[in-house]
Amino acid sequence: SGYPRGYDHYGLHLLLRDLGQLRTLILGDYRLSFGQGLILNNDYGVSKSWSSDQVVRRTQQPKRHFSTAESGYFRGAAAVLAAGNLSLTAFYSARKIDANLSDTGEITSFKTDGLHRTPLEREKKGNSSEQVTGVNVNYRKGGLQLGTSCLYHAYDRMYNPKLQEYNRYYLRDSTHVNGSVDYSFQLPGFLIAGETAIARNGAVATLNTIQYRSTGGSTLTLLYRHYPISYNALHGQAFSEGSTLRNENGLYLGGGFTPTRGVMVNSYLDLAHHPWMRLGVDEPSSTIDYYLLTSWEISRRTSLDLRYKYKRKEKSFSLPDESAKPLLPYTTQKIRLRWMQSLQGGWELRATADMALYKEQPFPVEKGIMLSQSISYRGRGRLTGDAFIAFFDAESYDTRLYSYERNLLSSFYMPSFYGKGMRLALSGKYSVSPSLTLSFKAAYTRYRDRDTIGSGTELINGNSRTDIWCYLRWKI
Repeated sequence: SGYPRGYDHYGLHLLLRDLGQLRTLILGDYRLSFGQGLILNNDYGVSKSWSSDQVVRRTQQPKRHFSTAESGYFRGAAAVLAAGNLSLTAFYSARKIDANLSDTGEITSFKTDGLHRTPLEREKKGNSSEQVTGVNVNYRKGGLQLGTSCLYHAYDRMYNPKLQEYNRYYLRDSTHVNGSVDYSFQLPGFLIAGETAIARNGAVATLNTIQYRSTGGSTLTLLYRHYPISYNALHGQAFSEGSTLRNENGLYLGGGFTPTRGVMVNSYLDLAHHPWMRLGVDEPSSTIDYYLLTSWEISRRTSLDLRYKYKRKEKSFSLPDESAKPLLPYTTQKIRLRWMQSLQGGWELRATADMALYKEQPFPVEKGIMLSQSISYRGRGRLTGDAFIAFFDAESYDTRLYSYERNLLSSFYMPSFYGKGMRLALSGKYSVSPSLTLSFKAAYTRYRDRDTIGSGTELINGNSRTDIWCYLRWKI
């Protein structure tokens, strides 16, 4: 069949901690981050909507990578040495990566989905290699923290994305260097933190935050970032509206407070301006992102959440009978009402109503709705499990709705749905012994408005799909 024997992906790590001045030593697969992430962060990012007091990052010790994700991690060695108030983090990584190549053998983009099912996908597996090395020196005393970092990475091929107007300032080279300084200062009730980084071409990016936390638990966070169009940091991941740290100036204001007993309000407003073109946007544009979550703890076992999300962006539209492509706004609004009830014996119920509204000028509003119910059991026996059922009706992909289901350990799966149909998912974990556990999940999706699902090599002739996962874990 052409498939090699064995597994598609292997991972291994050895982690040692607190060996005198050697705070951490890791060999194998790992993740780490420096400062606020302007030059390095392949740890998992923090969503804007989690909490406004979580937007401030700090240099993290290396962490083991043991998820099923086949990208976004390092493979090699990392160590943290400490002496008094100083610590030194150094690392080296060398591994094969999947890439899309041009006819001349140059890297045009990176393949990160980890799929190697077809001959074309298997040709891309490990067809390029990457080396990354870096160092961070950190000083901490009392509420003061200062750090400086440097990062160097190299590919065995030229990285040269296909030239488009929006990516004119992307990195086009086989090597790159970044450096940065970061700081944080803790005062009674206040935290001030930030990082300023420079790329090899001289472009300077900066992120700075001031946060206030009252004795009653209320928080207020103000964050400003400036990422020039010519700034390149292929391993950077920091607070941003876009997926990369470039072409963005933004101001974020978020906070949380308790207006009355049992009620918690979290909200933020993020304003971003993009001075250069973007994919699908032929001129400078802007983004408005607003979020509001109100949580009401009715009793010790009962709670109610109401969430509202609003995002306004802009893109270039092709209108009938017009040669020009004007820049027009489009908005997405999402509303969620969720009821959670804990019962005795380890049972928990969660009922959710989701609605999505999508509006492009000058077209009518598109709508989507999903009603779902989940049941969780976390009793004292060897078997625990979750059941999820949902009914959805979404007019288009832009009003798609997400299925928030529990998945297997070390994996992440949050499918989205549009059209008309239903979703059923059952998962469980059985503890054979304290060191041996078996996890499993089965999911079934059925559509009422189509006769086929997917396209290309993933085409299913029928209106239903079944997925089965199994995970056996043995801890020594």
